[in-house]
Amino acid sequence: MTPLPQASGQLTGTQLQQVLLPQSAFPAGFSLSSSSAVSSGGSLSSTPATYNLASVSCADFVNHLGNTGFGETAMAADSYVGTQQAFDQVVYQFASSAAAAEFVDGIRSVAGRCASFTAKDNGATGTFSLSASPGPSVGGHPSLELVQNGTINGSSLNIDTLFSVSGVDVFAGSAVGLGAAAPGSLAKETIVYELMKRQAAAAVLS
Repeated sequence: MTPLPQASGQLTGTQLQQVLLPQSAFPAGFSLSSSSAVSSGGSLSSTPATYNLASVSCADFVNHLGNTGFGETAMAADSYVGTQQAFDQVVYQFASSAAAAEFVDGIRSVAGRCASFTAKDNGATGTFSLSASPGPSVGGHPSLELVQNGTINGSSLNIDTLFSVSGVDVFAGSAVGLGAAAPGSLAKETIVYELMKRQAAAAVLS
C-alpha cells in the first residue's frame, strides 16, 4: 500500500457518510443494510464521551461501538450484509490526533479486561470475549485488530475488526460471521485503506 498522509480537517457526519465505501467496493452477495446506517449528522459535536473507555462496561462497549457516544466530533458507519455474514465500516473523527490515538488505546484497554463477559443482543443474552493485538500497517499507519467471539441463541458470533488511527480520524473495517465464519472475500486492510483515500479526497473538497 502506498503511504498516505495523516487524515486532517473536520468533516460532519453527513460528509463522512460520503467517505464510506459504496456497494461496488464489496463482493457480490453483500448489500447495504439501510437499518445499519449511522451518522452524527450535519454539524460537529463537542459533547464529552458518553462511554468512557476507561470505565465503560464490556457489554456497553460492544453494544455501542460503531455508534455515537465516544467523544468524537463526527462519525459515520454502515454494514453490507450477506447470508450469515457482513462487512462493517466506520469512521470516527476527533478534535485532535491525540484524541484519536487515545480512542484506539482505549479499545486496547477494554479488550484487556473483557476476556469473558455477558451481553444482550435483540433481547437474548450471550457470552462473549474480546482480544486485541497489533495489526498490519495500513497506508503507513499502525493498526489494532480487535476480535470478538461469542455465542448467542445457540449461534456463534465472530467479529474481526481492524482499527487504524491516522491523524484526527480512526478508520475501521470489520468482517462479521453469525453462525458462520467471518468472510474473507474482502480484506479488512483494504476497507480501511480505501476509507483513508476517500477521506483525503473529501477533506480537500471541503
